Amino acid sequence: MPIRSIYILIVCCAVSGFPLPLWAHPVLTFFVASHVEPAPGHADKPTDETFPLVVTLGHRFFSTEAKDVRTIYDFERYRILRVNLRAKTFEDDSLYSDVGFRVLEFYNRMQLGNALRSANIKSPVSPEALQHFDVALVENLFSLADDKSRTVVDARKVKGATEYHWQQYTLMTVGDRTKPIPTEYQTEYWRFFRYYAGGHPRILESLASAKGVPERSIIVLSNFKAETRTLTLQSIATPPDAPYSLDGFTLAQPDREPYSTLKLIGADAPHELQLRVETALKDRDSAFAQGKYLDAFLANQEAALSTGESTIDWLRSARDKLNADPEVMRVAAALGKHDAGQAPRLADELASVRALAPAHVEVLEIFEGNTRLEFGEAQGLGLLLSAARADPYLTGVWRDLGDHYYRSFHMAEAWACLDAARRIAPNHPMLKPADDMERALRAKNPEYF
Repeated sequence: MPIRSIYILIVCCAVSGFPLPLWAHPVLTFFVASHVEPAPGHADKPTDETFPLVVTLGHRFFSTEAKDVRTIYDFERYRILRVNLRAKTFEDDSLYSDVGFRVLEFYNRMQLGNALRSANIKSPVSPEALQHFDVALVENLFSLADDKSRTVVDARKVKGATEYHWQQYTLMTVGDRTKPIPTEYQTEYWRFFRYYAGGHPRILESLASAKGVPERSIIVLSNFKAETRTLTLQSIATPPDAPYSLDGFTLAQPDREPYSTLKLIGADAPHELQLRVETALKDRDSAFAQGKYLDAFLANQEAALSTGESTIDWLRSARDKLNADPEVMRVAAALGKHDAGQAPRLADELASVRALAPAHVEVLEIFEGNTRLEFGEAQGLGLLLSAARADPYLTGVWRDLGDHYYRSFHMAEAWACLDAARRIAPNHPMLKPADDMERALRAKNPEYF
């Protein structure tokens, strides 16, 4: 088609009112009303809150703005940016921390609910307290469906709306009246809704083919307390399309661990890593030549944990000397396979070696820290953080910290540690399980990405 013809077509579309893909994006303004009922058996009073919510549907991102906080979901970089509009700062978290928490907590509640039902355990407070573990209500809260779930969500017409319910519980009510948005943003709208409000996957699937944005949506979320959240659409604007901007805002990190220690990682982390590994290997060879075999062993392990590169050739060449050193053997024995019940004794064994104050003691802190965390001793976390402070470029310790925070359901902290490890040594083999988990999250939950 000649260039002049393309130009005429564009002008005609604009004049006739047809939406122009990629040239404008919807900005939706809602009035949100939230009513929260306390958990059954609690003396708390119901609470109510109202506020405006501004939602921008961009290309591969959307943002929400309410109560002086703008939250940006970036699907190109897999990041969540929480912007404090008053302080002019923003926090930068992994998108996987949100989806990862939903998935982990979803299956945690599913398993707990199944266990309670199988054991026929009644709540000491009230039978209603157990409803928060019902499959359909958990699916509605996290907007996830269990593979084995056979949840049936019924729909019925009420005055001016469609009401979706499971058994006696109303899950969502969606008004019939809508306001139009450009077609290419319809899926983006329901993705925003899934993140912001939840909704049972079967309900959202049925709404995927709907046109426009409902003028009124009501969702009921059971999260120990019961929240009824109403979104009333006020207006839709379509300003010229533009990427989101963080100009004028400064990156800020929470004033707590692990973020305080994460600040020790410099801008050129791979280069600093290389320098430290070279130093560790020199320390290893020097200590070995002086007969300081524990120091040599720990320096070798520091290099291996930092880069993920094999040091098996050195270990083989040094095997006889290492095997004859009692302190090295104590460490090796503590790191071997063992029953969970042996962990406290082995942790104390590692602590006694650590008390000798060898060089590269941070490696022993990692070993002991992980062993103590294995049997639930909080001191283990302090040891891992101490090792990270001693050598912020020790990649393995950030992977271990990420694992700990993940198991503790502190997802933002978990991915902050994993991202730090990637900044230092992105191809470290210890990061492969995290890479695989992220791929699995994307494959299993494409509606979130």
